[in-house]
Amino acid sequence: MWLPLDANYLQEDRDGSLGKKPTQPSFAAAESPETEAVRTASTNGRRRPWVRRLHAILGLISSFNLLVLISTGFLLQHSTLLRLDERMLTRMILPDGYRPQDGGRGVRADIVVADLHSGRLFGVVGALALDIITLAWLVMLATGLVMYLSSQRTNGKGATTRR
Repeated sequence: MWLPLDANYLQEDRDGSLGKKPTQPSFAAAESPETEAVRTASTNGRRRPWVRRLHAILGLISSFNLLVLISTGFLLQHSTLLRLDERMLTRMILPDGYRPQDGGRGVRADIVVADLHSGRLFGVVGALALDIITLAWLVMLATGLVMYLSSQRTNGKGATTRR
């Protein structure tokens, strides 16, 4: 505990108040920065629950797409090593009307992986779905920044002190 070493403060009055005037608030009554931070944290938590909820929902929805992008990106990166250009995928597992110019036998695996990675596998709907998921990631980035910055302000980091 820090005590100021001021001679006026240390000089004891007749009433034993150690230099405090009767109208001065005591240290216990004064609001500490920790108390203010706790109050601000609880207020911020109540003010922005929708940001955390939106962040979580978008994260769960877009996580499947992220898994597809990661796995197809890995396959594209190592397509030569995995010899994807020599492998064929049968039409039974592909959407109807996908690349009819390749014939009835099937489609090369590297082409299917590239089209799945870019969203072209499902035509215009697939590309539109990827655009929507990309916008969802941007919203997640924004909500993540809002949550981070509000927690920094709540903890007193980066905030200007008010007096």
